[in-house]
Amino acid sequence: MYVKLPPVNDVQEKIAGLEQKGWTLAAIADELGVSYNAVQKWKAGDRHPTNIKPVLTVLDVLSKRRRIPKRRRHNKVDQ
Repeated sequence: MYVKLPPVNDVQEKIAGLEQKGWTLAAIADELGVSYNAVQKWKAGDRHPTNIKPVLTVLDVLSKRRRIPKRRRHNKVDQ
């Protein structure tokens, strides 16, 4: 069965829309559970997510949030 996948442009457009709302690439990456570099490459069109449909769904959910993280969350280890 052939399943038509959304074009990568959709991912680029959604990331650009989130950035216009104040999201950083680091915060988007944190919410998606991927690296900053992955989101950066998706935005540039150099790569695309292997699981594009769930990524698009999460990006849609993020665009509807009222609260935008100010910075990426880090797991700090006490020394």
